[in-house]
Amino acid sequence: MNHIRRKNPFWSVAGPLMAYWGIQAAVRFIIQAVIQVPMMTSAYVEQLTSGQITNSQEAMESYLSVIGPALEAVMRYETEITGAAALCTLPLTMILFRRDRKLEKSLGIEPPKKIPYSKYLPVALFGILGTIGVTCLSAMAQAALYDAEYAQSTQAVYSAPFPVQLLAMGVIVPVAEELMFRGIMFSRYRENRRFWYSALWSSLFFCIMHTNTVQMMYTFLLGLMLAWLYEKFGSLKAPLLLHIMLNLGAVVFTEAGVFNWLAADLMRMAVAVILSAFVCSAMYVVIRQMEGAKKQDEPEQDQNSFDMFS
Repeated sequence: MNHIRRKNPFWSVAGPLMAYWGIQAAVRFIIQAVIQVPMMTSAYVEQLTSGQITNSQEAMESYLSVIGPALEAVMRYETEITGAAALCTLPLTMILFRRDRKLEKSLGIEPPKKIPYSKYLPVALFGILGTIGVTCLSAMAQAALYDAEYAQSTQAVYSAPFPVQLLAMGVIVPVAEELMFRGIMFSRYRENRRFWYSALWSSLFFCIMHTNTVQMMYTFLLGLMLAWLYEKFGSLKAPLLLHIMLNLGAVVFTEAGVFNWLAADLMRMAVAVILSAFVCSAMYVVIRQMEGAKKQDEPEQDQNSFDMFS
C-alpha cells in the first residue's frame, strides 16, 4: 500500500475508465461507418435511381434490405475492429501508467523488488494449460445456457485470418486490458484500499467489457487471478504474461483443431478439463509458495465504506 492521497479519488479511477471506453467506442463507430456508409449509400442510390423506391414504405423496406448485409460486413471484420480499438487506447493507458510510477518515485515510494524471470515459467504454463480447461468449460456452459451473443462473437473472432487473430486477440487486446484494469484501475484502488476490495472492483469493470454471460463469468474470475498475480509479483509483467498465454493458446489450439477434436467426445472433453484443472492447481501452489513482492501494509479504512470510485 503506497498511501497516495489524490485530490479527486472518484476521477482518478472513473476518468481513465471513461476515457478508455470512449476511445474504444469512437474507434469502433468510425471504422463501422467507413465499412457501412459507402455500402449502404451505393445500394440505396442504385435502388432509388432504378425507380424501385416510390414511397416511404418502400424506402423503409429498402433500408432494411441494405442494413442486413452492412451489419454482416462489420461482423466479418470484428477481430480487426476490436484490435484497432484496443490499440488506440494504448497511448492513454501507457502515459497514465508511467505517470503513476513517476508519482510513486517522487514520493519516495520504493518499487517492489524484482522477481527473477525464471519464476514466470509457472505463470506461462498456467496460461497455456488453463486455456484448454477454460475453453472446454465455456463450451459446456454455452451448451447448457446457450448465449446467442457468445456464439456470434466467437464465430466472428475465429473467422478472421490467423495472423490477425494472433496479433489482435493474442497480443494487442491483452496488453490494452492489463494496462487499464490492472496497471491503472487496480493500482489506483490499491493506493488506499485492501487487496480484495481493489481486486473485486477492477475485476467487475473488466468483466463488464465482455457483454455476454459466458464471457462475463469467466473474465470476472480471471480478473481476480490477474490482480492476485500483480500483487504477488509486484509487476504488470506477470498478469500480462498469463493473459497473453490464455489468449494465444485459445487462438492456436482453435486453429490447430484441438478444441474440435475434444468437443467430438464428451468424455474426452471432461478428461481435458480435469487434467487442465490439476496442472493449473499445481502451478497455483508453486506460484503461491514463491517469495513474492514485499507485502504492502493494509490501510486503515472505514469498513462500512463501499464506494467503488473512492
